[in-house]
This record gives sequence, C-alpha cells and structure tokens, in this order.
Amino acid sequence: MFRASLIFILLFLSCTPLSAQVYWDEFGQYDATGFGGASVGGNFNFSTSVSGSTLEANRNVGMRYANGYQLGASVGERLDDFWGAELEYTFANQPLRFTNLSPTIQSLALSHLVHRLTYNISFAPPMPTKRFRPYGKAGVGTALFYITGDSKEQALQSGLKLRDSWEIAFTAGGGFKYLFTDIAALTFDVRDQMSPVPSYGLPRTAQVVNGQFQPGFSHKGWFHSWQFGFGIAFQWNE
Repeated sequence: MFRASLIFILLFLSCTPLSAQVYWDEFGQYDATGFGGASVGGNFNFSTSVSGSTLEANRNVGMRYANGYQLGASVGERLDDFWGAELEYTFANQPLRFTNLSPTIQSLALSHLVHRLTYNISFAPPMPTKRFRPYGKAGVGTALFYITGDSKEQALQSGLKLRDSWEIAFTAGGGFKYLFTDIAALTFDVRDQMSPVPSYGLPRTAQVVNGQFQPGFSHKGWFHSWQFGFGIAFQWNE
C-alpha cells in the first residue's frame, strides 16, 4: 500500500497547474470508459504450523498468482474543476498455484479469476492544454477471488475442499486522458490493486487427525496486483 500511496502523492505533486487558464469545457461532465491490459501477480510463502503431527511442526506453503489479462469498465462524473468520482468494475484472469500444501499435494494449479467493484475518487488538476488531463485516483470496494468449477472439482479429487473468497479491495494509482475527438478520449492507467490474502476456505493451520493430513496455510498480509491498462472513454454533458 505504501508504494501505491507514494505514486499517488508524486503524481499529485507533479501535476501542479502551469497556468491560471482552465480548459475544462473540452471535457464532459460524465464519461463511460472501457479498458483492457495486464494484471501482474506475485509469490507468497507462508510458514504454517502443523498440529497433531509427530513428523513436522511447520510446513512452508507457497502460493503463486500468475500474470494475466484484465478487462474493465467505469462510469464517472466530474464533481468540480479538480475532483471526480467513478464506479468501476474490473475482471482479471490470474491463474493460481499452491505448492507444498500437504505430503500428497505438492503442487496444485487452479484456474482463478479476480472480480473487483470499487468506488474511486480522482484528482485532475487543470492544465494549460485543452485535450490532455493527467489524474491520480484512489478507491475502496470489494473483491471476489473466484476458483472455477473444474478447478474446484480437481482440488476435491485431491481431498481439498476450496471455496471462493470475498475480501475488501483498495486501489491507488494514476494515468491520463487525451481527447482525440470532441466525445472520445484515449486513457492510460497504472494502479496497485490491494486486498488481504484470501483463505479460499482453508484454515490458518494444518493438522493431522486420525492419521489424515488436513491442509491449511497461514494466510496473512496483503495481495498486491499491479494493473496496466489502455482504454477508450466517451463523454457527454446533461
């Protein structure tokens, strides 16, 4: 979260108006944007305690989110000369792999999607250029970490019952809009999407019960997904 906040602050400071002239009439009060790009995942290692076992007290469980594509859409409103608000939905294809969950599950690859719905506030200073507008934005909402049905069945065959996880979502970053017609703009956006590491229905500790190993992992910390996207925004007034 610190990295994302730093990006937002630096963008804010770098966008100090260069002139007292304001050209907001070039931009509409409302806009709708569709975008696509890439979502960059990450790797985790969790030192997980194992209870009821005479063979091991801890197990190092790994979790890797692969890079994938992302799509999204938003509807926004300009509130005044500087501030705006938007409701945004994003969809990311981010395959997931668990490693060392149990002595019999050394690697488990899953088809995995992340859905996010966030409400964002943006700051866009007036510029001495009619068609270019940089901005920074931050928001909060909810995220669904979704494992597809086929992957759930695959995990169940290995004795692992997984479920989808809902988590709170935060987003922070920035980008720009460039009007290439009176009603349409090209957008570019870079953001850090943040959520607590989901549990997928697994406990925080593993245990051995009646000789059967029951997997778990010490899910804690934050999942950061860097997202890069290009899009087209269409604008209008009342």
